[in-house]
Parts: sequence; structure tokens; C-alpha cells
Amino acid sequence: MHGLGDAGHSSATAKLHEQLQSSRMGQRWERMLRLHAHEVEAVLAVHADVRQDVEKALRLLCETEELDHDTTSAVERVLDDLQRHASVPLQRDITLMRDEVALSRGRTLTEVLRD
Repeated sequence: MHGLGDAGHSSATAKLHEQLQSSRMGQRWERMLRLHAHEVEAVLAVHADVRQDVEKALRLLCETEELDHDTTSAVERVLDDLQRHASVPLQRDITLMRDEVALSRGRTLTEVLRD
């Protein structure tokens, strides 16, 4: 998606994709991203700061075992970025995602996806 990250990050992103596919919540997040892909890609194409925030959040999600304050804050920042530029349907989905991120703090990604 718009050249996010480098080759080293693409394998980490592939691992994250694999983890997300293993649960209903992860599949729902990926479905929402596919549903709004054109809109999200348009935001990323125009806003370099949002691209940087997405890269940071992806890196932390791929590298961090526990969803600590830094990781969840990075994800919340991406959701804030998208919320500012989002259509009403995307804003609704972001609100649902925001609640799930808040509940995940202090847990591992595996634990979050298992529930």
C-alpha cells in the first residue's frame, strides 16, 4: 500500500496479516480495511504524516509482544489521523476499532486475537 516500509517490514507485515487472519476480530479488521481501501489509500497518498504514523504503528505491532502504551497509542494515532479525513461510514468503523484497541492494552496480540 503506497510503498509503506521497506523489504524488511514487508515480511513483518505479512506475519501480522497471518496473525489477523487467525481470528474473527482480525478478519473483521482486514475486512474493514478492504471495504475502505480506496479511501485509506487516498489519505495515505496525500498525507505523508499519516503514512509515517501508519509505518510506526505497523512496526510496533510487528515487533512488540505486548500491546503496551506506546503500541496502542501509535494505533490510536493512526485511527485519529484517519478519523480526521474519513467519510461517515469509515468514521463508524474507526469508532468500533478504537474501542477494541483500548481493551487490548496490556495484552499480547495473540491474547487479543484469541478472544
